[in-house]
Amino acid sequence: MSIVFTAHKIKKSIGPRLLFQNITFGIESGSRIGLVGPNGAGKSTLLRCMAGLDQADGGDLVWSKEVKRAYITQSPVYKDDQTLKSFLISGLSPSEIKEFDSSELIYDLWELISKLNLQETDLEKKFGELSGGGQKKAQIIRALLSKPDFLLMDEPTNHLDVDSIMWVEDYLRNRNDIGYLIVTHDRLFLENTVDEILEINPTFKDGYIRSRGGYAEYIEQRGDYVRAQNVQQQRRQNDMRTELAWLRRGAIARLKKQQARQNSAHELIAEVENLQSLNRSRKIDIEMKTTGKSPKKLVEINKLNVSRNSKKLITNLDFLIHKNTRLGLLGANGSGKSTLIQLILDSTKLNGGLEFTGEIKKYDDIKVNYFEQNRKSLNPNASVLKNICPEGDYVHVHGKPVHVRGYLDRFGFRQDQYDLKVKEISGGEQNRLLLAILMTQECQLLILDEPTNDLDFQTLDSLKETLDQFDGAIILVSHDRAFLDEVCNEVLYFSQDKNDNELIRFVSFLQWQDWISEKKKSEVAAAKSAAKTIKKTARLSYKEEREFGLIEEAIALKETEVEELKAKLSDNAVTSDAKKLLEITTHIGGLEVEIGKSYERWQVLEDKKNS
Repeated sequence: MSIVFTAHKIKKSIGPRLLFQNITFGIESGSRIGLVGPNGAGKSTLLRCMAGLDQADGGDLVWSKEVKRAYITQSPVYKDDQTLKSFLISGLSPSEIKEFDSSELIYDLWELISKLNLQETDLEKKFGELSGGGQKKAQIIRALLSKPDFLLMDEPTNHLDVDSIMWVEDYLRNRNDIGYLIVTHDRLFLENTVDEILEINPTFKDGYIRSRGGYAEYIEQRGDYVRAQNVQQQRRQNDMRTELAWLRRGAIARLKKQQARQNSAHELIAEVENLQSLNRSRKIDIEMKTTGKSPKKLVEINKLNVSRNSKKLITNLDFLIHKNTRLGLLGANGSGKSTLIQLILDSTKLNGGLEFTGEIKKYDDIKVNYFEQNRKSLNPNASVLKNICPEGDYVHVHGKPVHVRGYLDRFGFRQDQYDLKVKEISGGEQNRLLLAILMTQECQLLILDEPTNDLDFQTLDSLKETLDQFDGAIILVSHDRAFLDEVCNEVLYFSQDKNDNELIRFVSFLQWQDWISEKKKSEVAAAKSAAKTIKKTARLSYKEEREFGLIEEAIALKETEVEELKAKLSDNAVTSDAKKLLEITTHIGGLEVEIGKSYERWQVLEDKKNS
């Protein structure tokens, strides 16, 4: 494999704060890499530098000129008046955009829209009107439509429904012609998509580690690295004690030794202090308590029917939320998960064409805490400190005053971050701040809508421990399937397969996963059976007719181009130029993959046309 990217001793700071330095690594073509690290370590910044949207303060970042890359940002960047279609094609070249409606690209677009469950009618919508999940799907489609050789992806699973996440996993696993580097804290997604992991972390002596294998191998290799760093600290501490004893023997003893030993002793002391700082535990201290004695029944839902603009979302739901409820909500974007949450929070505030019948009864004036996925309750222009403590220097936690700086320290915030504006800290740090605010308020029911977005592994572990110990009810929506399975003992699946929008209960995410897998197998088998027994009366649609008329000519042109390129391979001027030879063979390989896909599509249309 050839090297497509190299980073050599790169360094980056934001203001006075150093993010990383002396980071050196290379990427080969076809590499599948996960980029992880604690919140605020600079993962998104590194990706921006690799994408050419930001500049490193030092070092070199070099891409191979032949590599076409696409970048999926953590949050989309778009114009206020931009439609979904104009956003989707904005990653194409000017010539591709000009010829888009009459080219093969439009058929790639239809396929991607179908696979990710967007609607053709959405194309003329304003991009800003789409949900968070819809916007993330659009970013993925735009990137794939540009046919990149390498993908840079920053939290690609955020806001996606589980079906779309599983489709993206399958797509990445099956595309050997695309390399990628992914920033994500979704452990199952990492395990299913990458074969090496790079962690940038200021607590590591070298600033980063790189491990081969998926998430499980990374955890094992990371543990070995941390243990080795701790052993090194212990050994250097023993050496330091010997040197300190020598130094304490007094001036006469010291004069008998070389000055170099004195200098070495002081350097050793500094090294031990640095190792102690690196190895110091930075556990996030999250704590959540209930308000007094919790009643057995918290919320009772009877005969609930919900629709939006005449479309049914929930049909005839009966459900009891009690003290020990650990409920996960699962379903496609727009299936009704957030709607159900809003009704539980306050059924009197309906908007967006929502209507419901039935009863939602809260018992004994219970207190509910709500973690919203869009972080709207945070003031982006106020400081971290002022967001959690607008006035004074103390916050009240479980009835006791706690100094705000000490409280922020529990959640992993450093002193130099207290006065930063919220918009200047990372997405994961914003989620940590929202959790810190939430934990100052006691409750009996905790509703968490995508709390795991952008959170690092350490914070995820602390949050899970907190939820395990919480003596109240929990309703959780999360794209992090491992987290959902660890926290919840019941899953409510919002199925959209039937007109009545059935809500199906499972005891765990894994049980749902097995069920959905068997269901898909049954659907495939039924489709094959139907194809054999049903009279063939299918006809091509207008769009398919247009596609069929273009596809044969497109295949012929590409085959001609392949033959012309192969003819060049016998030219001595080409065979003696390694760079030119690699360029031509790579181009031929790409064309042959496209021709294969076109033949498969042609065969589908041909069979349908002749049926």
